[in-house]
Amino acid sequence: MKKLVISTILGMMISAGLSAQSRDYITVTGKVKFPPSAEHQEKFPFVLKDKAIKDAEIYQTIKLKPDSTYEIKVPAKTPRFYSLDVFAWDRITFWAGNDDLKIDFRGEDTAKVKMKNPPYIFIESEGKDNQLVNMLNWENYQNYQNTIAIGKRQYMAMTSKDTALTKSLTDMMMEQYDNMATRAKWYVRNYKNDPQVVYALNFMSPRREKEFILSYVDPLIEKYPWLQEAKDIKASIDREIAAAKKTEMGAKFINITQPDQQGKNINLYDYLKGKKYVLVDFWASWCGPCRAENPYVLKVYDKYKSQGFDVFAISLDDKKANWIKAVKDDKMPWAQVSDLKGWKNEAAQYYNINAIPSNYLLDSEGKIVAKNLRGENLEKEIAKLLGGK
Repeated sequence: MKKLVISTILGMMISAGLSAQSRDYITVTGKVKFPPSAEHQEKFPFVLKDKAIKDAEIYQTIKLKPDSTYEIKVPAKTPRFYSLDVFAWDRITFWAGNDDLKIDFRGEDTAKVKMKNPPYIFIESEGKDNQLVNMLNWENYQNYQNTIAIGKRQYMAMTSKDTALTKSLTDMMMEQYDNMATRAKWYVRNYKNDPQVVYALNFMSPRREKEFILSYVDPLIEKYPWLQEAKDIKASIDREIAAAKKTEMGAKFINITQPDQQGKNINLYDYLKGKKYVLVDFWASWCGPCRAENPYVLKVYDKYKSQGFDVFAISLDDKKANWIKAVKDDKMPWAQVSDLKGWKNEAAQYYNINAIPSNYLLDSEGKIVAKNLRGENLEKEIAKLLGGK
């Protein structure tokens, strides 16, 4: 009889747990403190999306109430991550599982000088579904403030042509990115059994942290076979492995034809003719580390162009005006091309470029002889290849 009672109680507990995991919807409410103009809202609506990327699938367009509040129902029968894009001013990724959420946003930046510096957004709830997300977002916010501060000093050092300080600040900038990945690892180790840990795994490079990521993703997929985000991470690593094979030393780089700033198509293989070495450089106007690298590339270009060195730059911009301005501001005289598809640039997709700056040094036949050369390492490599001339 005692065993029967215990079994019954356990059955009720299990049933309750299953019921808690099978909510059809959660409710997300909140307020946008500074809604933009109606014209801006029409052009850049408030949307619920599949992922926090520009062209992710849109599930719902959200209309604010007269008091600037909102309320939506989000499917949660299969727990998962969603993203809110708030009039292209604020963005947040959240977990839809057991908890109703309250998420307030700043909205339009009301400062006189608007900067790309989004505020920290806190996800409020009675439960812990988004606890990991909140903590990682706070870490990332603090890290980003540091990169902004370093970036300002980089600009001043570049303007004053202080190459030593520029290099030191560039190294500091890269350390910030590595530091965020190190912090994310700590969270992964502590939340390894929670499905939300996939959010932390996305703060790491599939290229550099492949083994670490797989050691946590595979058990997640086994434990939560419905967790599509874990499957997506594994798929990205598979793409990275395939891309690595394409960029082994001696591999021939694909021929690329994309329009320059005047709309004229430039062909990479044609560009290689008559040159000894060409650096294929993936960059973007909005990429601080890329802009910090440009003075080094320019220095090497000026020094070795007469000896057969050149650059073929592929921009991952999606706004032509920003691209053209950056080329002019950084005084880059070499070939510049872009299909203006952002991260979906066809060449970047082929080589699974998911972080910039990223570059490949090609010989006259288009074969890869070196890659990801930064700062002084680029000059050292070119000097070596051209016989130290």
